[in-house]
Amino acid sequence: MQASWKEVLPVDPYTVTLTGIIQPYDLKVINYLYQPLIGPLACQLYATLWHEAEDAAANGDGAFTHHHLMVRTNSSLDVILEERKKLEGIGLLRVYKKTENERPSFIYALEPPLSPARFFSDGLLNIYLYNRVGLREYRRLKQLFTIHEPAGEDVREITADFNDVFTSLHSSELSSERLNEVPRGGKVVDKREGEPKLRAAFDFDRLFRRLSDVIISKEAFTEDVKAAIEKLAFVYHIDAEEMSRIIQSAFLHTGVIDIQQLRKEVRDYYQLEHGDELPALAFRTQPHQYRELSESEPKDDFERQILFFETISPYELLEELAGGGKPAASDLRIVEEIMFDQKLPPGVVNVLLHYVMTTNDYKLVKNYVQKIAAHWARKKIKTVRAAMELAKEEHKKYQEWHLEKQRGEKRTNPRRDRLPKWMTHSGEFAPERSEEDAAEREKRLEKFLNQL
Repeated sequence: MQASWKEVLPVDPYTVTLTGIIQPYDLKVINYLYQPLIGPLACQLYATLWHEAEDAAANGDGAFTHHHLMVRTNSSLDVILEERKKLEGIGLLRVYKKTENERPSFIYALEPPLSPARFFSDGLLNIYLYNRVGLREYRRLKQLFTIHEPAGEDVREITADFNDVFTSLHSSELSSERLNEVPRGGKVVDKREGEPKLRAAFDFDRLFRRLSDVIISKEAFTEDVKAAIEKLAFVYHIDAEEMSRIIQSAFLHTGVIDIQQLRKEVRDYYQLEHGDELPALAFRTQPHQYRELSESEPKDDFERQILFFETISPYELLEELAGGGKPAASDLRIVEEIMFDQKLPPGVVNVLLHYVMTTNDYKLVKNYVQKIAAHWARKKIKTVRAAMELAKEEHKKYQEWHLEKQRGEKRTNPRRDRLPKWMTHSGEFAPERSEEDAAEREKRLEKFLNQL
């Protein structure tokens, strides 16, 4: 059972073991592929523990206290344990707690990273890496770990086979009961790889109830297939009922549950096959470096709204605005596109979505959203407060422009939008909206945005 990090004290000892073969090349994989996901401090902690395990194997002394680790890494215990948690979550570290004479000690079992081939086909880690570094860097990293076989019209392989070099054994030499003996209490070192594990949140029982054994037998759900389903459900927020339909579609294509085909069907389900955007973007929250209230309490309603936008994902905001309903795939696609193309932080996207929907009859008009997003990106808006202030300023300009237009046409009863409290100076909602043709309003918004 995993130890709680709150139970660890500086005087508590630990030892480091290796669950498999870890080589310098693995550190390169961690540096290039894992570091964008877990950060440099977690990678440094992994390398430190690896060196300690190597030294312990050579010198026979591998027991240290956490205070030793604090000194060696020049970090506080809280920082070390927070970075340790990242290594655990991503599958690079297993933690065991042992209690003797009421004094706890810990065993840190380092896992080798996934090979580049497995990483780029993982279905979870590669998606998060893609969304973290972008298309160009992702392709560069993949190319970095690509091996090209010798090719050309004048090149042919002349490698000798095993039986060209070695002779066969006599029948008396072919069998031995001791071939598969394993040392007591242990096992032979294997090139195993650590991978992230998800909590068993996906409801496979409900999935199997939705699928008929006549169509797909349970035997088709191998451990690899079930692991892929869990990852896809986690990344794309798909429940058992939706997954059952997708699996049936993938199964009918191939006659088996092919993991690659399943991934494609999931992407098609979200109508994202035509582009490089991935749903993981919509589930991200505001990065800590752009948060204003991560360590302080809000002083007023305006700051409480900032905290709300900073701690919720665009997907969750769309759920809130829909009264708890699941966001439409078309709305998710708009969100993914502006986050991918304009590189706006999730908190800023939240403000944009809230602003657009509360001033546009709770509809997301793609061209309108994209123009605002491009404008905010050009102004390098990174924080929620800056986005909220800019939204208020732009809406004020739009209202003034709209009023001038109405005066020019000698129209009466000017229309005003119901605005969120953070956009009004009085802290109260504006008057009720009157009925007006939506298409006409979108044309005015388009004209206003073109004048920005």
